[in-house]
Amino acid sequence: MSARPRLRRLLEAGRPAGGLLLSIPAPEIVEIAGVSGFDFVLIDLEHTLIDGAALEALLAAADRAGLSALVRVPGAGSERILQGLDAGAAGIVVPRVESPDQAEQAIRAARYAPRGTRGLNAGRLGRFGDCDLPDLVARLDRETLVIAMIETPVGLDAAEAIARIDGLDGLLFGAADYSQAIGLPWQTGAPAVTEAGTALARICRRAGRLNFAFARAEAEIPRLLGEGTLGLLAGNDRGLLRRILTQTDRGWRAAIGDRT
Repeated sequence: MSARPRLRRLLEAGRPAGGLLLSIPAPEIVEIAGVSGFDFVLIDLEHTLIDGAALEALLAAADRAGLSALVRVPGAGSERILQGLDAGAAGIVVPRVESPDQAEQAIRAARYAPRGTRGLNAGRLGRFGDCDLPDLVARLDRETLVIAMIETPVGLDAAEAIARIDGLDGLLFGAADYSQAIGLPWQTGAPAVTEAGTALARICRRAGRLNFAFARAEAEIPRLLGEGTLGLLAGNDRGLLRRILTQTDRGWRAAIGDRT
């Protein structure tokens, strides 16, 4: 059985799920994340140059590792929505959503008719035609997650309306870009930023939508869980790699008395 629906099943059961933001196109990192116990990965196509072949390899690695894989696409109108989903992504994350119209554009691209306009394809997910194709369409629509990122005050003001759009599963607060939008770049722990995240969590609860958040420190996790967050981005590959490499380098240098 494909690992694709694992994330949705966890979240619909009310169980928190831990994810890794992936920017390095190395399938081995995905497999290590699976061994380490993560529930899902979020493959970033917004800030990276990950191409189609690399994306396919990452999605296949996630399936082998028993992980669901979300894909952050470049924007609501990106053709990579269709391509990522057809290649096996469990869902899409759409950055910089500031209006119901933007959310609607992404939803229509990710959903089959009559809700959307996603094109039919009997590829990997349909066993290359060796399945009940009408049933496949209904199942994929049920399983696919569509998540909108709220990253600006404009987006936050529109979030109530965005959250109530049929076909949207959840919202993800982009604390870093929100901090920049209010003149506090990278101050993700500033009260104005955390208050915005809390407000978005309330909107998700009222609308019955899933709330996702980046947990930038372990100390934040109890607050996020208390606000109803179930999708926790608990780390990113580049940051984790840099920290463990720095720690290892300092360790061996300290052992030989080298402080350079």
